[in-house]
Amino acid sequence: MEKKKIKIWKKILITILVIILILVIAFISYKAYIKISDKIDLDKRYNEFKKIPTVETKETLTYVEDEKISKAENVDYIMQDNIGAKIESVSLNDDTLLINFNFKLDEEFDYKTLGYSYAVYDENKNIYQISGRHHLGENEKYDYGYAYMLRELGIDKIKDPSGTFFADSGGLLSEVLNEEEKTIKSTLQIGANEKFPLSQKLYVKIFDLGYFNISKDENGKPIMGNTKLSDAKWLFELNIPEEMNERDTINLKLSEEIPGLTMTQITLTDTKLVLRYKSEDYINLINEGKDMPAEEFTNKTKEMLSVTDEEGNVYKEAMGGTRGENEYKMTLEAGKKDLEKKFFINYKVGDNQYKSELIKDE
Repeated sequence: MEKKKIKIWKKILITILVIILILVIAFISYKAYIKISDKIDLDKRYNEFKKIPTVETKETLTYVEDEKISKAENVDYIMQDNIGAKIESVSLNDDTLLINFNFKLDEEFDYKTLGYSYAVYDENKNIYQISGRHHLGENEKYDYGYAYMLRELGIDKIKDPSGTFFADSGGLLSEVLNEEEKTIKSTLQIGANEKFPLSQKLYVKIFDLGYFNISKDENGKPIMGNTKLSDAKWLFELNIPEEMNERDTINLKLSEEIPGLTMTQITLTDTKLVLRYKSEDYINLINEGKDMPAEEFTNKTKEMLSVTDEEGNVYKEAMGGTRGENEYKMTLEAGKKDLEKKFFINYKVGDNQYKSELIKDE
């Protein structure tokens, strides 16, 4: 009787193991199927993307010494789908690339929400940055714009393609130039991870122009919508004037060390002051800020760390974000011309307030 019970339990155990094995195999097969179907979907979309012709244009830039910027003069809009696009000016130094686009449209919407996918690279295929347009309100499997350009530039097989980019940040700002003519200025600002290369030519590709809108339903719940303006693609080839490669970045340092704050980079160009620093207290504040109202969070970060001149004027942060463990990178709206007014870092933790001048690191 005891042996029969053991045999029955063995059969039950074997049955359970077989069921588990079948479930595991089914799960693995399902995952493989999803992966294959996703790849088929991406391949299909990319093949459709490739069929769309790219309109290429060359723009000659002229360096303007007083403004520290290179301008494209007497350039016409490149028209596609009733949308005109041209690059008006470019500014490039070790830490920042600014590209000013002008667009001419035949549709009315909130122009501040205009966006586009883009890729910026040079003649040596040094990739400054690739970014896809965010399609708010749409549940997409991929950032398709980003994926398309990875393939087009031949870096889609790299495990972490973003690690090959020279940029670590980027953003768009659009503003209306003329409401009657529906012309828009869109500024693309890209920040370097360390420093941008000395390039002779820049290639700027833009596509997937569109915009988003946000409204509310009858219950006050936000509704986000995406509108694509065009599938057209523009590729701008820009010469880089020699003057933009004659860079003279100034390295700075603290005149007096500040407890709890370790500066890893302080550099100053014609247009930007860049700080990289390690501070456990500052990073803790950044993490806590996720649950704070935006205005309160901004005030607290400024109270903990700010850069001022000798008259107490506070320099505006243009970009910022965490970098690695307990490290933060801050880009401020200040240039070499501001150095004569002196820079000071103000750092406050608890009741301890510190102030140290930024001086040249000879």
